[in-house]
Amino acid sequence: MATIVVPYFDDAEVELAQEADRDDAKSIVALNAFLALTSADREADSRHVFACYKDFYAETGEPEWLDEEMGVPASPVEIWNSIRPGPLTLRKGWGDDDNWYVVIEAECAWDAEDGIMLVWRNGTTLSKVGPYNGHLTNANAYGDETLRDVVYKARNAEYMTRIVELGSR
Repeated sequence: MATIVVPYFDDAEVELAQEADRDDAKSIVALNAFLALTSADREADSRHVFACYKDFYAETGEPEWLDEEMGVPASPVEIWNSIRPGPLTLRKGWGDDDNWYVVIEAECAWDAEDGIMLVWRNGTTLSKVGPYNGHLTNANAYGDETLRDVVYKARNAEYMTRIVELGSR
């Protein structure tokens, strides 16, 4: 497997666990689009990952051990200090979904057991955040088309996030 540099994660090196499909130009476009994202894009996406953390934190009763272990993020942007990106894969959407998705499995300090799955539709739009479940969208994961624009599907509705404008960053 190849190792690639990902500007979105401050030039972190990650394993490219699955290369682009050379027979489908859209997969190459998605990978290149993702590799064009920067730390500014990551900052713009912070609210989704922070919501995931806050939901977990609330669900587990705001544990002091977690505060001691990872600290308390003072802002949504600081949540990225608790994320370590892992392998990157490219996957085509299911059924009539002809989008390509860039998927990163990452370690996160608040949920060491499950980690976090980050998915970008066509390499440009963070479209799913949550525990790794193998699904590319929340609509697929829950069999519910009303979740098509949901990025983080929270246990506590207060923390659910959506793509601001479907089809754009």
